[in-house]
Amino acid sequence: MKTSRLIVCVALFLNGFLTGAMAQPEMQDINTVASQTVLKVDSLKAKVEKLDQKVEEGSYTRIPNQDFENIVDNKIEKSLRETLRWWLFVIAALVSVLGFLVNKYAKAYLQTIVDEKVNHLKKENEDKIKAISTRYFSTVIESLLDFKVETITKKNHNVDESMVNDLKNYLNDESLSIPEAKKVSLIDTIMRCYYYSNYPQRIEKMIDLIKEYEEKLTLLQTTYVNAAIAFSDMYDRYGNRDFMTSAIENCNKSIKILPDYGLAYALKLELYVMAISKAFDDADLQQNERELRKVFNDIEKNRSTFLCKELFDRFEIDKNTFMAPYLDKLYAEFPDEINKILERAKPATI
Repeated sequence: MKTSRLIVCVALFLNGFLTGAMAQPEMQDINTVASQTVLKVDSLKAKVEKLDQKVEEGSYTRIPNQDFENIVDNKIEKSLRETLRWWLFVIAALVSVLGFLVNKYAKAYLQTIVDEKVNHLKKENEDKIKAISTRYFSTVIESLLDFKVETITKKNHNVDESMVNDLKNYLNDESLSIPEAKKVSLIDTIMRCYYYSNYPQRIEKMIDLIKEYEEKLTLLQTTYVNAAIAFSDMYDRYGNRDFMTSAIENCNKSIKILPDYGLAYALKLELYVMAISKAFDDADLQQNERELRKVFNDIEKNRSTFLCKELFDRFEIDKNTFMAPYLDKLYAEFPDEINKILERAKPATI
């Protein structure tokens, strides 16, 4: 190690000496050159000693190039493995977190879909059950009402008013699903009961019943005719023109529903004969005669084969009631018109 240092010192000395000699072709002062050479040598010695000290302290180690390369490769490989392990850990952590979040979202989404399907099926089944229950209950109610109406009919509609009020309660109960046709039939039955009974204020009740339902439902022609018959009774008894007017209005409503309804036409003829009989002066009498002839004209223009037969059937019934004197007057004062109707009624009886 000392020999190497000596060689380095000699080499540095020679290099500095030659360099100085060549750089100054002209001879310098010998003392100056010697002094500079000594300084350079001292500087080089200091550098060599410093390097030697570092070698002795272990700051530098002299190893073969192959070993150095292996060490560097191993360190690089180790660094790469650690970096790779770190990124694998990060990726795995991210995948785990994402997997957890996706799984949680998927469960929540799936639960939402399941809940929606369950609620839909529940509502659908509830609606079906409700529909079946309503249909079954409606069938029971309809059967019960049919029984009540049949019972009332067997008694010729002359029953206690509590039975009529019972039917009206069914009509007014909005919680019941009663078909429109059934409601119309119930109203007609109630009207017949009012007509054949002697209930207090029965006429007012008939009027109220028609007013309540004629805007909501298409009532039967018989419903209006029964009201007209009741009003005609009141007109005969009290002579109040308002009863006459109400009776005619209900006849017209009945004819509007059934244009060849013979019963309504028969009732109109009877009403105008009553009005003629009750006329207070000639003008009133002539006005009622004109209205009566209009009815005959309407009958003549109506070519139905059933109208005249049904009309005379009603006359035959009314000949045994308070209408008898009015019919006698009609036959006596309007024979030609009556005979025309009678001739048309005959073919319908064959």
